[in-house]
Amino acid sequence: MNSREELLMQIWRDYYDEILDVSLDRGTFESLIDPDTTNARKGFIEIEILLTAQKMVHPDDRTVFTQFFDKNVILEGMKNGTFVRKLNFRMHRGDGKYFWVKVKGIMPSKGNEEEKKYFVCFRILDNASDEDMSYRKLLSVSLMHEKEISSQLKGIFEKFASEMKSPLNDIVGLADIAQSTVSDTEKTKERLKLINEKITQINDFMEEMLAVSRAKNEEIALRDDESFCELVAKTGKNMVLRDEAEEKKEAETEEEKIGEAEKTLQKIGVGATPTTADPEDFDFTGKNLLVVPDSELGGEIILEMLTKRGAVVTMIMSGKDAVKDFIVRPVNTYDMVLVDIGVQDIDGYSVAHCIRLSCKEDAGTVPIFALSTKGVAESIVNTRENGVNMIFSKPVDYGMLFLKMHEAMA
Repeated sequence: MNSREELLMQIWRDYYDEILDVSLDRGTFESLIDPDTTNARKGFIEIEILLTAQKMVHPDDRTVFTQFFDKNVILEGMKNGTFVRKLNFRMHRGDGKYFWVKVKGIMPSKGNEEEKKYFVCFRILDNASDEDMSYRKLLSVSLMHEKEISSQLKGIFEKFASEMKSPLNDIVGLADIAQSTVSDTEKTKERLKLINEKITQINDFMEEMLAVSRAKNEEIALRDDESFCELVAKTGKNMVLRDEAEEKKEAETEEEKIGEAEKTLQKIGVGATPTTADPEDFDFTGKNLLVVPDSELGGEIILEMLTKRGAVVTMIMSGKDAVKDFIVRPVNTYDMVLVDIGVQDIDGYSVAHCIRLSCKEDAGTVPIFALSTKGVAESIVNTRENGVNMIFSKPVDYGMLFLKMHEAMA
């Protein structure tokens, strides 16, 4: 060891409370703190870590502590260019309490071919640092809990939004066709009855979602937040410290992302500007459409909306049967395919994909429109990859749908 290395080692000894020279090849270790004394610690690293973890390391930190010394993890990190690893863990101090220990693992990036060395440096934190680490741990646990609750609530509301769109779409369609058959009392009564049933369905589902939400709120209310409040009071740190320049930069970045997303949506024909076009203004006489709905009621609504405007509609409830029908028909039988993403047996994307992959001459040119309970932005990738020309979110704006259908079949 040259003088420079000796000086560096002395600095290490002055700063760290323990330094271990670990041989990954032999699985042994030797303490570099007072190595020349007869009491210098040495032994097998795997056994030492196992005993230390079981006897002295906090139960919540044992897994990360043992992984820190896992040979395979260390060597894998070295392959990926990671030569320095850090960890903070809690160690028992004998009076029922724990203190924080900062550990750094260093693998020399050079001169480590003959024997793979791993230097591990331990430093016991002082009282102030120890207290700060405890607060950090408490803050981390609290934030993890908040994220978990937030994620669960997000799932509840996403399910609520998705489940609501189909019945709302049915109500909108039933109301539209009910208006056109006011003179037929029996038909109007039948459709109003169906609307009431759909409203009841929505109400029942809302009650179910509210019950789940109330349960989650009660779970949050039962939390003991005293320790968290104590953390904020003692540290005197704000939970959110955001620099104005940083906020501005984030806002600009977000605007750029939104702008790019809108451009992408425009390229594949979704997210178009709402229209005030009246469905009554369109005439599809002479147009043959293949319609693949997700439910009988949804099929009945779209069938009446289209046939009333002169279209010839072939309605098939099965996605597989719809693909077969398209393939066996003569070329250019259909002017358009209208499929619901939630169609039975295979989803609407698969229907579109199978049609595009078929060997028919019109497979690549026939317009394929889709309806979805999810927001169209969520469907960008699937829409592009499966050959769907346009996708419309439920409840359907029939004025917009018919306008785009008219343009596509012109």
